[in-house]
Amino acid sequence: MSAFAAATLTGCFAPGGDEEREPGPAAKDVTVVRGDATYPLTAEITTWEVRPHPQVPDRGDAVHFSYRTTKKAPYLPETRVELAVCAVDSADIVLLCGTIAVYEEVGVPRTEDGDTWLGPSSDRDILSKTARVLLLPDQLLGDGHANDPKDHDGYKPPAVPTPGDRLRTR
Repeated sequence: MSAFAAATLTGCFAPGGDEEREPGPAAKDVTVVRGDATYPLTAEITTWEVRPHPQVPDRGDAVHFSYRTTKKAPYLPETRVELAVCAVDSADIVLLCGTIAVYEEVGVPRTEDGDTWLGPSSDRDILSKTARVLLLPDQLLGDGHANDPKDHDGYKPPAVPTPGDRLRTR
């Protein structure tokens, strides 16, 4: 059996360009992108701190962070935007990632502030190594039908990084 056929049968190769996209460079503040399209939306981490989560303080440290989103146009091209946010160590190795969501609603101000938590982790001491909290610029919501050209544009978002992954940063 040829190497191509063996790779296809084992799922190591996906013909037709379905390979996993690498997320864009992470930063404290990002402009949201969806593939090659730039959204009229920026997001930034405004503050963060490592401390026990108030609901489960006995499970170790968590990261509490605040963020701000700013719409640069009267409306967003999607009704909801979801971004990955990651706590990383000093070498930009992912400790834990989560997501934040921005909703397009009538009457919602152009600039919104929010806060949430990452963790605690199953490794109760891992988040104490947090050196930075970073956002990834990529819209995480795909269209759900990547191979249906009549209904969708085929956008397939990158996967959310997992603990141990190294982020590209800017």
